[in-house]
Amino acid sequence: MSSLEKFKSNFVDHVGIVVESMESGVAVMTLVLADHHRNSGGLAHGGVLASLADSAGGAAAYSMVPYEKMAVTTDFSLTCLKSISAGSLMATARVIHSGRRFMRAEVKITSGDVLLATAGVSFMVIDRPNL
Repeated sequence: MSSLEKFKSNFVDHVGIVVESMESGVAVMTLVLADHHRNSGGLAHGGVLASLADSAGGAAAYSMVPYEKMAVTTDFSLTCLKSISAGSLMATARVIHSGRRFMRAEVKITSGDVLLATAGVSFMVIDRPNL
């Protein structure tokens, strides 16, 4: 089973996030901003940035664990640097630590060449339920 098949997420699909790639501890995801992704000021909602960062970090972690395991978020930190009101977002996540029970990823969210946010995401590796 490929990493993409293993990472299937109804939430990611619902939000409109596209998994561009995920392999060997690196994942890239994109999202085209739509009206429902904006806050009351018309800018990309912080929750959208957080969802994109957490999903990309999770995909990077998932790419490194066997199918019978999964990586679940235990800690998450997001730093928003700039925002946009239209266009597309790209999250690039890299696993920076991969242990038997704990993983950590760093995520950068950009739009074009502009860095919008950074995130750090920690994961616990657990047995996949419902196998």
